[in-house]
Amino acid sequence: MNATWVRDRLREGLGQAILSSLSIRPGEGVRTVLLFALLLLTAAVHVMGRTARDTLFLSRYSIEALPFMFVAYGVTSAVTVVVYSRFAQRSTRHRVIMGWSAVGIATYAGTWGFVQAEASWIYPVFYVWSEVFANLLLSQFWTLANELCDPRAAKRLFPTIGSARVLGVILVGLATGAVVRVIGTAQLLFVLAALLLAVAALALRLGRETKPVRVLPAPRASKVSKAKASVLHDPYLWALAAMLLAAFASLTVGDYQFKALARAAYKEDELAAFFGFFYAGTGVLSFFFQVFATPRLLRRFGVSMGLSVMPGVFGAACALLLAVPALSVATVMKFADNGFQYTIHDTTM
Repeated sequence: MNATWVRDRLREGLGQAILSSLSIRPGEGVRTVLLFALLLLTAAVHVMGRTARDTLFLSRYSIEALPFMFVAYGVTSAVTVVVYSRFAQRSTRHRVIMGWSAVGIATYAGTWGFVQAEASWIYPVFYVWSEVFANLLLSQFWTLANELCDPRAAKRLFPTIGSARVLGVILVGLATGAVVRVIGTAQLLFVLAALLLAVAALALRLGRETKPVRVLPAPRASKVSKAKASVLHDPYLWALAAMLLAAFASLTVGDYQFKALARAAYKEDELAAFFGFFYAGTGVLSFFFQVFATPRLLRRFGVSMGLSVMPGVFGAACALLLAVPALSVATVMKFADNGFQYTIHDTTM
């Protein structure tokens, strides 16, 4: 028996066993790997962008200016989504991601130029824009993923694909803490541009996996008005909106507390390194929680339990922070946000 033949059969069997353990069926492997890689890079852009914008802003502005950034982000994101929605429907999903990546590359390169010119206004502008950009990029990814996977496939594949976000947090968190000491915080903007170039390339490749979407005729005005009326009177929708509003408000206040304590403890590059290692540690714990705990909790206790994990841990840490206003406690509180939100909370939602 040929040794090469035996080795190939063993590799094939191992590959099939891995795919089977991940609930990936024949014909889904390439698409799943591409989506996994795209989410990994998208998460990297999100985490590294946050590290850069927090460090650049908090090293030059007082912590008292942070609430104004939260307000500016809310207004800017609302306006951006309204404008974006008018253009997004005119193109395919993968082309939208490619175009948005090009916008990001241009704005990150421009931001670096203004930082070098020491333009003070660029720091609050970049603080708001980087968050708007990264969050919309994540939304674009999941829109594309939902187009490529039907509901049954999504139930099998999304836990595996979704773990890429946690892995991205780990890798970028570890890399950022080391890289920033070599190239400095401002040069992270070039790394972000390179990541977005890779995002655009993967989106182009995923374009071959998409199926043409049939454009439906526009509904009549009467049907649209009836649909809007039924949605606005839906108690489930209002309850969900109230829950999201309360969660966003509390997480925003917690984010302020965490950054205020971090800024008091670290300066410039040390602050960037702290944020990087925090995201890395959060990613490691979140990855194991997502793989081993999330499926078991949802199977045994259901949706209600899944939705209560993040607010439960976050609320307990907030209560402790009142008694012990230390960075270590605020870090646990922030972990409840970053760690559980992107794992069990998003999966349950």
